Amino acid sequence: MTLRRILLGLLVLTACRAGKPAAPAAPAEPVTRTTTATALDSLPDIAVVDGRLVCLSNGENPCPAAAATANWLHDGRFATWEAHRQIQLWTPNTIDPQLLGEVGTGEGQYDFVVSVAATHSGYIVLNASAMRALRYNAKGKFESSVPFPGATISHATGYSGGVPFYQEIHEAGPDSAADFEVREIDTPGDTIGRSVIKTKLTWLRLRDGRPVAPIPLFPMLPSYAITPDSDVVWSVGEVLSVERRSPEGKLRWSLTSDATGPATTPDEIAAAHTRLPAVATKLQLAQFDSSVAITPKFHQAVGAIYVAADGRVAVAGVALPSHDSVRYIVLSKTGQPIARFSLPRAHRMLLFAGDSLVVQRAGANAQSELRWLMVRNR
Repeated sequence: MTLRRILLGLLVLTACRAGKPAAPAAPAEPVTRTTTATALDSLPDIAVVDGRLVCLSNGENPCPAAAATANWLHDGRFATWEAHRQIQLWTPNTIDPQLLGEVGTGEGQYDFVVSVAATHSGYIVLNASAMRALRYNAKGKFESSVPFPGATISHATGYSGGVPFYQEIHEAGPDSAADFEVREIDTPGDTIGRSVIKTKLTWLRLRDGRPVAPIPLFPMLPSYAITPDSDVVWSVGEVLSVERRSPEGKLRWSLTSDATGPATTPDEIAAAHTRLPAVATKLQLAQFDSSVAITPKFHQAVGAIYVAADGRVAVAGVALPSHDSVRYIVLSKTGQPIARFSLPRAHRMLLFAGDSLVVQRAGANAQSELRWLMVRNR
């Protein structure tokens, strides 16, 4: 997988992770917690059971057929989208979604969407193929468009809930580790904004926007979600550590532990080797060996972060081909671990609502479906 695909994947997933609008404020005084891998393994194991079917991709109704992305709108509504298909706006307890805009390359149309969000008067769609932010009124009628920076290896723009953000990787100086930064911005065309995450990518060195040193086989990138009140919840590294901060950088709560991500296995390295060209050059083989040499012993501990409207957080492990399931740790609104659950790796969690969640998975006749799942004590 190329670095560009990894970074764009991070951007797309972030759209799914914000809570619904009007989440309660975080605690006023900072709360710091420490836990252990043993304690996390001993958390109550809660059940996840099937709830209401949102849609089935059987050709008879609008429903994502490929890998979908989702984002919360207003009043429990949410949007789903995928490349080359119309955006769907879902209302609770209704069967048919509102379809937003048109697919195409003309004025007011979109083809490759990276974000959809609700505004005070309608909706905004970030169309990456034309690098335009499209505005629609509440009835879905196109009104106007403005340019925004296209997604590259170094920068990307998106929405987390209703909060626009600008994600950037930039050089920090000759032979220095690159900086990873997330800024909350006012509009999609803005690139200045207010920095809410800034951390070093110790494994990445850039010159003129291009890597100049070997990259690990499994690069570690921050996982983050932006809350409706513009706080940021984030994590990075091979040891589970999560914190919530205000837009000004004030610590709300933090959780640290000694729990590592899954160990990197020889089979995973062998599988990466098979992705080399059938007749690899000596240089390609040498570059692969260099990447293996700097690949950490463990994968990153956190693969995704989701924030519910009540402030609870679902912290996902990484999804690996060698594992059949992904483990989730549920944190209270002050960062205390309170429960855990697992989902099959084939279930793509799109939205988290505390006591329920939306997944995309194979349904009847292996057709893609969106379904609410209910989270309950056993």
